[in-house]
Amino acid sequence: MKNILVLIVFLTALSPASAQMFSVGGQTEQREPASSNYFRIGYSPVDFNYTGDSGNLPNQQRLDFESPALTFIFENTSLSASLSFVNGLTTSGSERYLNLGIDYLNHFSFVRTRSFQMGIPFGLSSSLVNVQNEQENNDFSQTVFAFGAGAFVSARIPERLSLSIEGVPSYGFSNSRGGLFGGSNKSLLVRARLNFLNLIKSRSISLGYDYKFSSYDLDSDDFDYDLLYHRITLGISL
Repeated sequence: MKNILVLIVFLTALSPASAQMFSVGGQTEQREPASSNYFRIGYSPVDFNYTGDSGNLPNQQRLDFESPALTFIFENTSLSASLSFVNGLTTSGSERYLNLGIDYLNHFSFVRTRSFQMGIPFGLSSSLVNVQNEQENNDFSQTVFAFGAGAFVSARIPERLSLSIEGVPSYGFSNSRGGLFGGSNKSLLVRARLNFLNLIKSRSISLGYDYKFSSYDLDSDDFDYDLLYHRITLGISL
């Protein structure tokens, strides 16, 4: 958890800030563009499935579940920090789920015009996933640090509308709470954003969709799980 907080501070410091300059009547003035910082809230169906040896772990001790999660996200063009959870407020079941995630993407454009970009996002990510069942004593708790690269496209109607789609496969290393066991993690993130710029005065409204598949291959087969979620979010610029 401490490493995640340090990464938030470091990556936030790297996030660029910009402003536009223009001249009116011989005087230079500064105009702020539509903000790229968004706060989002969303609905996230989560599917958590056991993939280890079925002979090692009885069905009643597994942590499999399917349930909707509540999600909060802060993001800009480079950094995304998210909190997603399932508890007694979101479900009537016994499962408990917490996902804290940070994604940092540096977008390299090899096609770039005023209204269109295409290129490669290089990314670093860290996540903490904890799954519990109130009726069982065991729990799943893993922290992943991963890196990846993929592809993105974005289109824009200046001051009105922007659309971006990106996909990033990643590979990382996973460690349990206390470092008792760990292993590897493979994941795929697909993200789409439709932003209505300056829709409410200087505020922009954004519709978002995230797809994430994350597969844990750990030293202990009892904790080999696949995590899959979809996120549908509504955001407002800050």
